[in-house]
Amino acid sequence: MMQERRPYNKLISIPFYQVVINDSFWAKRQNINRMTAIYHQYNQLEKDHHIDNFRVAAHEKKGTHREQFYYDSDLYKWLEAACYILHQNEDNNLKRKVDEIIDLILNSQLEDGYINTFYSTNFIERRFTNTTFMHELYCAGHLIQAAIAHYNATSSECLLKAAERFVYLIYEKFMKIKKENPPGHPEIELALMELFYLTNQNKYFILAKDFINRRGKDANSRRYIISQFLNMNSTLIMAKKKTNLDEADEIEDFYANLSIIERIKFYNSILSGKCYQLRTPVRNIVDPVGHAVRAMYLYCAMADIFSETGDESLVKVLKRSWLKINRGKMYITGSIGSIKGIEGFEKDFKLRIKRSYSETCAAIGYLIWNWRMLHITGHAKYSDLIEKILYNSMLVGQSLNGEKYSYDNPLISEGKDERKDWFLCPCCPPNIARTIASLGKYIYSKSENGILINQYIGSTLNCKMHNKDIQIIQESNFPWKGKVKLKIVLDTNQSFNIYLRIPEWSKDTQIEINGELYNENPSPGKYLEIFRNWCDKDEIIIVFEMKPTLIFGDPLVKDIRNKVCISNGPIVYCLEQKDNTDFDIFSAKIQKDISLKVIFQSKILGGVNTIEGIIFPDKKFLAIPYYAWNNRGPDKMQVWHKKV
Repeated sequence: MMQERRPYNKLISIPFYQVVINDSFWAKRQNINRMTAIYHQYNQLEKDHHIDNFRVAAHEKKGTHREQFYYDSDLYKWLEAACYILHQNEDNNLKRKVDEIIDLILNSQLEDGYINTFYSTNFIERRFTNTTFMHELYCAGHLIQAAIAHYNATSSECLLKAAERFVYLIYEKFMKIKKENPPGHPEIELALMELFYLTNQNKYFILAKDFINRRGKDANSRRYIISQFLNMNSTLIMAKKKTNLDEADEIEDFYANLSIIERIKFYNSILSGKCYQLRTPVRNIVDPVGHAVRAMYLYCAMADIFSETGDESLVKVLKRSWLKINRGKMYITGSIGSIKGIEGFEKDFKLRIKRSYSETCAAIGYLIWNWRMLHITGHAKYSDLIEKILYNSMLVGQSLNGEKYSYDNPLISEGKDERKDWFLCPCCPPNIARTIASLGKYIYSKSENGILINQYIGSTLNCKMHNKDIQIIQESNFPWKGKVKLKIVLDTNQSFNIYLRIPEWSKDTQIEINGELYNENPSPGKYLEIFRNWCDKDEIIIVFEMKPTLIFGDPLVKDIRNKVCISNGPIVYCLEQKDNTDFDIFSAKIQKDISLKVIFQSKILGGVNTIEGIIFPDKKFLAIPYYAWNNRGPDKMQVWHKKV
């Protein structure tokens, strides 16, 4: 396994498998992910023909491709998540399922390396004719990532070699035809960069960079996009006739639920190329537009290209885009994408509450982009945002029992929203599974001089510093309490830095080293650098100020003007009607000088901090973490409340 090198990054990432999570919060989520969610998702993938499509392609079953054209990608994401789980846990049952899926993929591969069940079982002559809409390269990207995860977990090269054969075919096709449009859904680019770092094969880097540089060129014209749209329609009609089944169509289903205004925005965004991040050359991007997940994956790939080349024109765009999103296009939970019609970005400060969209996959895309920006810059603001996303906009996407999901995540509900076992477009569930399974990579990083504590999640880290073994044992009760203990385990004394992230929400932080007060006044939203000659069993105790706080709505955002929401540490809170039967939560008015009380309730929602207070004029309310809402059946809910 090659050491990942990203020469223009300030920080070095630490793989998730060097970190064992053992706290009471995230270890529980990982256990539910491993014991329940991954098997639930497998059963749904079996039920909805994702796996059967490979059986047909592998000639183990008669028939043709069923359901949606991008279904391979969801199975690949599940496979990636399963391999992450197997990397750290022995599970023979899960391993058998993984081996079965891999055998089907290998047996589905054509002689020239091609793998895609929609085209190989329907009409192979149409492959690579519609890179804008038909997700071939998107699916290929997720195959690559699954193959890398499998290789890292097992050292077996079988799936990795199959993925490389497919990439060779793609390279031959696209590097010879320079006018071909780039992928309509970015994903393969960052997968190619991961493959490049693993194998050191330069052609993977060349292809990824080429796909990035094609955007905004002649092939992205309105005429080209219209021709691709017509090609997609005819292809889907042909596929439906071949199956001779009246199956649900994701595009028709999505379109039917749009308002007239949303439909107009939908078609305008598609035909202009904005939705698919095709309209503007990447170095000319001024404003984040279009489909939020596509934008996040594109920005991740641009970050990876910068990390290898040092191309300042790319990182300049990324920093500007991040500031634009953070200031005017992001909800309080860290979620993004406010227009349902394009699952994407509205103009600055047009953050509707009643029709907020906030897809779970967009939150995860935002998470992995912030992780890249952290390693490029070393700035704590990216770690702060990773924390916000993890505890709010990502975690809300999966039910507490791991068996139900939300695709979009509103900040207010009339009581009609309901978590579902699965979706016609099931991209979010396996995306959550692979994120939770690989959570360890977000906790620590390295620099040339030391180790950064990015997230306060109870865990044990094993790594090397200056070629000497280091173990850091972190005890944390986040997100319920602000006390953290770090224990340094060394064979011999070592001099290096430990960088502690001081969360932006902790306005008063106390630090002790070996029982003595550390005479610093750490600044919120920054890393505190501590250099010393560390000895075995040295201890750092950090107490972050974690108290319930009112956040006042941005006056530039119409829907939250003169409103407040409640937070405590990294958690955003909401009111559900079932906890507040004495009044209508939509009429609640909160005073700005309200007294708020935190109460841990072990029997509610798996054990959470609740927050109590008095609303105007004289009613007691109870607030719960936003991530936990909609776990007791559909109910009224809101995050932002009227201010007295």
